[in-house]
Amino acid sequence: MKTFARKCSLILLLAGGWPVLSGTLLADDTNAPKTKLEAFEAQTGVTIVKGSVLIGSVNAQNGVVSIRCKESKDAGTDRKEFGLAIEVREGEGLAETTVIDYDELDSFLNAIDYISKVDYRVTTLPFFDVIYTTKGGLRIAAYSSTRSPGTIQAVLHSNHITNTRVLMSPQQVARFQSLIQESKTKLDSLRTGK
Repeated sequence: MKTFARKCSLILLLAGGWPVLSGTLLADDTNAPKTKLEAFEAQTGVTIVKGSVLIGSVNAQNGVVSIRCKESKDAGTDRKEFGLAIEVREGEGLAETTVIDYDELDSFLNAIDYISKVDYRVTTLPFFDVIYTTKGGLRIAAYSSTRSPGTIQAVLHSNHITNTRVLMSPQQVARFQSLIQESKTKLDSLRTGK
């Protein structure tokens, strides 16, 4: 009878622990690297050299956005990955950093260009959102304001950990686009060794 009770206890323990275990497994999966650069830097058993340079910052309406070029290298093989680290700081709160792979930059620049030029002709309906999201979760958007009808607002949103967002004027979006283009030019020169 004791053996049966022990088996039942073990089954109940496993059944009761499964939701906790499966929740942990799901949580670990959501923390998996989303970009090639993040996966490259997360390697274990390998010496990684990480270099970066601040290209510039944009003072947004309610925060600051900073753009860094990144170059990471496997010291043993000299294999490299390149990208950007975009830091979004809302007000005096914590900063949130999202990584963008080099191979996403052309698409990202095209999206910023489109978003910077969007107007009410984008749809026949009175309200709209135009959104582009990178693999790492950085979102740039333009939307028609419901609080100020006739106004189009731009927002840069990082949802990596703390759901940070900053509002940007058309001039701030143009400055951000310029810094992303400057960053891509810098990475192009690093990749070609010039």
